[in-house]
Amino acid sequence: MCRVHDELYEGLDPADRPTVTALADAAHLSRSYVSEAFSGKRRPQLRPFLSMVTALRGDPAEWEPRWHRAAGEQESAAAGETPEPIPPLPGVEDASPDEPPGGHRKEDGSAEGEPARRIPPPRSGAAGATHRSGTGGDPGAGLRRYPVRRFVRALLGWVLLAFTWPGRARRDRAAIRLRRRLVKQVRDRTAVEWGRAEAHLYLQPRFTILTADRHAEHVRGRRGRRARRVEPVAAPTPVTNIRTLFEDTDDLVLLGRPGMGKTTQLARLAHRLAVEALEGPDESEPLHVPVHLRLDTYRGEPFEEWLVTAMGRQYTGISGVLVRTWLSEHRLLPVLDGLDEVPESDRSKCVAELRRLRRVCPGMAVGCRTDEADLRRLAFDLGALRYVEIQPPSRQDVQEFLTADRQALADVHVALEEDPDLWQLLRSPMMLGFISVTYRNRPADDLRRPGSPAERRGRIFDAYVRECLLRERRGGPDESPERTLTWLTWLARTLTERQEHVLYLDRLDLGWLPRAEQMGPRILPNLAMSLCALGLPVLWVAAAVHAGVLEASVTDAAVLAAVMAVTCAVTSYHSETWFLRADEAERDGGGDTADGDRRRDRKGGGDGKAGRKGGGRDRNPDRGAIVEPVAATGPLMVLMVFLMVYVARIDLTAPGPLVVALAYFWVTATQMEGSFTDVFQPVEQMRWTWLLRERTHYSKAKFHLVRGAYSLFMWISIEALLGYVVHLLCPDPWWIGPAAAALLGIVYIVGNQFEPSLQDRRPRPNEGMRRTVRFSVVHGFAGLAVAVVGLMVLVGLATPDHDLRRAGFVAALLGVLFAVVRGFRFGGLAVLRHWTIRAILAHRGRTPYRYRRFLHAAEERVLLFRTDSGFFFPHRLLQLHLNTPAEHLRARVTPNP
Repeated sequence: MCRVHDELYEGLDPADRPTVTALADAAHLSRSYVSEAFSGKRRPQLRPFLSMVTALRGDPAEWEPRWHRAAGEQESAAAGETPEPIPPLPGVEDASPDEPPGGHRKEDGSAEGEPARRIPPPRSGAAGATHRSGTGGDPGAGLRRYPVRRFVRALLGWVLLAFTWPGRARRDRAAIRLRRRLVKQVRDRTAVEWGRAEAHLYLQPRFTILTADRHAEHVRGRRGRRARRVEPVAAPTPVTNIRTLFEDTDDLVLLGRPGMGKTTQLARLAHRLAVEALEGPDESEPLHVPVHLRLDTYRGEPFEEWLVTAMGRQYTGISGVLVRTWLSEHRLLPVLDGLDEVPESDRSKCVAELRRLRRVCPGMAVGCRTDEADLRRLAFDLGALRYVEIQPPSRQDVQEFLTADRQALADVHVALEEDPDLWQLLRSPMMLGFISVTYRNRPADDLRRPGSPAERRGRIFDAYVRECLLRERRGGPDESPERTLTWLTWLARTLTERQEHVLYLDRLDLGWLPRAEQMGPRILPNLAMSLCALGLPVLWVAAAVHAGVLEASVTDAAVLAAVMAVTCAVTSYHSETWFLRADEAERDGGGDTADGDRRRDRKGGGDGKAGRKGGGRDRNPDRGAIVEPVAATGPLMVLMVFLMVYVARIDLTAPGPLVVALAYFWVTATQMEGSFTDVFQPVEQMRWTWLLRERTHYSKAKFHLVRGAYSLFMWISIEALLGYVVHLLCPDPWWIGPAAAALLGIVYIVGNQFEPSLQDRRPRPNEGMRRTVRFSVVHGFAGLAVAVVGLMVLVGLATPDHDLRRAGFVAALLGVLFAVVRGFRFGGLAVLRHWTIRAILAHRGRTPYRYRRFLHAAEERVLLFRTDSGFFFPHRLLQLHLNTPAEHLRARVTPNP
């Protein structure tokens, strides 16, 4: 560090010499670290050392060998020698705790106001040998102590290494394969995105490097803190390859106006980094792991957690442990696009997290648009080592682009010659791409109409949409462009409101519906499960009576089932109405509008946690959620019971109604227990685990109490149903009922330990719902088979002389109910809610009934692009242009008859 001070720091002009704070900010280090490094109290590591050298305008390639040489000399030096501390930089304050704050050191290293401290001379002779060895005057005495113990330790270490070497080698090879697989995914995905631009004869980019004005910074420092922010100076560069610009600093921020190709250039950078990482044999380990991600999903969480989620969503086979391991090993090299698409409330947090992430990554590139002053300031708050801005294409570039297909774009040439103001509009790769698709072999009358640049750009987008609607595809042109335009504008409007840019068809949730239309998808899945729980026992009673194994009234069982179904539907309606009123009152009072969704999902096993909200003290936001709906349905229930008992003369204690009631109570108990898991989430993959993660709706002590009460209620319902059915059909021996209940309970508990989860990478649209249906059917039939076989074997062995038909009826009822519970809980409810949401959207005219076919047709017409199972608009500006009611665009876009 003494040589750095003498050669680099002293070599700068006095006005350009940075303070400790400025040097620490430029090198992305802490102030205390820089202070201790220059004062001789700490030997800097290689990466911080090179960062300080770069900040002092030195050449890292020249200083890296010198660092290694100095480190070797220090390691081989005598342990007792104490180097003399070098004088610190001017303005350096010793940040160590043994120095008073604000104090300055003298040339001998002592603080002001204290006597000068002399550096003791290095010890020599016997005293020095005693100091080095610690065992008298013989320097080799320490090496000869405990020779047997040290030999045994070394031998055990070598034996342990020999035994663990194969396993460690396998783990290392597996880790290398995982890294190479991820890098290959990055290479392939970025090649697709980059190829879209190259397919339209993408222009050669032009860059300018933004550098700080040193003279302006010096003037600002003398004027004080309230001076205006100094704008960087743009220096044109002949380099047209973004990889070359990134190579110099490994820390780059790419700026540019919308439509200049920032996304394409970042994809090209990530693609090149991935190709370089894969160079060499297949068994070689990539030095760095580049990833290409978008920042539009960041919502203020720690950046490591966001990286785990984003990488798992976009790439296959990437776990959180791998991502954190690569971060700790300084291997992850993120290429991040869309800093401007982060919600405004989370942007400052995102910038702070990016600055922190930069310290643990070997490099980083970030993209941000600069059409607004706030976004430009946001980008410069990152403090990157290099800022590069994409410049608009020159007139010569535009001319070359149009000349490449002069015959097809002849009318565009004529319009440019007639109106020179069009040149400014065409100086954008995005607009050139839209124009080449829209006006190929067609008149460019829209370009000749006068107007502001924004109005002309809007007319080009209108013409592009009109041309895409008329484009021939496998089924011919669009027969109803008005409906297609309505569906497209609704999609663009909804994506913009949700601050998203990709539609995943199998991820449609209640947020895609207005609050007043969410009642149907909330009620229908649970109501369908209740109807199955009531209808199947009625059918079983009818079959048992017909077979002669049971004497009961099928009519009484059917009437009771109908009454309970009506009561269940009315109770669900009142419950959802209560939640809707509570949400409206909370919203009028300034509360969180999303809290109502979380509370209602909690009741039905939905997507979130219930929070507590109150003024001066906490109160339960769900107070009254059960009592008020039941109280509202109470008179109807009393009336129904009165009519059944005294008018219809139904015996509620007869076998038929009792079997129906007990079966319904068991299914209701499983529904209540399902509220601790997310039963409305698609089931795209599943694993069995001992420790099932459940949502905590209450405090820790209260949660165990409520969870135990639900489990007890479920066990009582199983015991009551099984005991009564077995007593009806197989009364002897007495222990069959408890044994069957214990068997089915064990099977139920083992089945509950399956943990469903989402799979972020799906190869086909709506693949998540297909997998959910498969898991629901397989889980239901597996539950049916296990319950039927287990009960048949148990009853058959316990009563070998009895008719096996009775054992079959017992197994059939419990097996079918078990299959219904398993199938609905593991995917069935999610499928019903998904299709209910799609039916409501299609009924309201916002989407077609066959939505997947429409999305594929829009992809063929280049109105949408596809990425795996998602669809998105070709450009963000086109999505914003369609973010308007369809009536406003229909007259301009729809072709005249």
